[in-house]
Amino acid sequence: MERRSSVRFSPSEIARMEKLSAEKKEQVLDDKFCQKLAEEFNRSAARSGSKALQATQVQGWFLNKFPVSATKPTCVPTASQEKASASEVNVSDSEKKSAASASEEKLFPLDTSISNNEDEVSPVFPSETRDKIPELEELEFEAKSAKDSAWYDIAMFLAHRRNKAGEVEVRVRFEGFGAGEDEWVNVKKSIRQRSIPVEPSQCKSIVEGDLVLCFREGNDEALHFDAHVLEVQRKQHDIRGCRCVFLVKYDHDQSQERVSLKRLCRRPKYF
Repeated sequence: MERRSSVRFSPSEIARMEKLSAEKKEQVLDDKFCQKLAEEFNRSAARSGSKALQATQVQGWFLNKFPVSATKPTCVPTASQEKASASEVNVSDSEKKSAASASEEKLFPLDTSISNNEDEVSPVFPSETRDKIPELEELEFEAKSAKDSAWYDIAMFLAHRRNKAGEVEVRVRFEGFGAGEDEWVNVKKSIRQRSIPVEPSQCKSIVEGDLVLCFREGNDEALHFDAHVLEVQRKQHDIRGCRCVFLVKYDHDQSQERVSLKRLCRRPKYF
């Protein structure tokens, strides 16, 4: 089944939406409100030349971040939760939370790249732009689909199992997609913390050899793929933002392309 790319908002857009959520509460789910906010984002210099945001994408972010009628699971269900019995009904809430936290910490350690190889992440990173280590409940993840080798944001974890090799797999629902697109993915190989859009002020942190998540849009696809930076052409920034050009090589098909900063997402960096 053909897929579209899940939209990725910049840190400044996310900060704006989080502030509005705190101020406006449920008003942020209004169709007209989301339409006006999408138009505001599309007018910004950072989105110049990019595909226009849709109101439904903005509304979808609010629904996923602040669900009204349902809470979004943030961890893989534990075995005890999957096989609930009458005797388990009496387990205290504190014991359940403890079991869930232990399960999540075991399955999702704070790795910042798919290979946990720090050599793939640039050591040249200004201290003011290093990421704050998130609280466990704030962690968000992305998964690589076996269908197209692209990475998608995870909306929720549905179940987990062990394959014949004894490796843990989880069934995930991708953000913006229905149950028909759910997939079983390998935790060690295809699950990681979400990549982060790069702000123009952070462009110097992207250097040759870095692992990045690059947006590639063609006639038949608009997806995010892993790539490595081969070359960086530094250019003077102007009112439109970063004008630098990055030569990247996609990991899945070894093709190369010159792209702008707005098409790149970086891996979280904590050191």
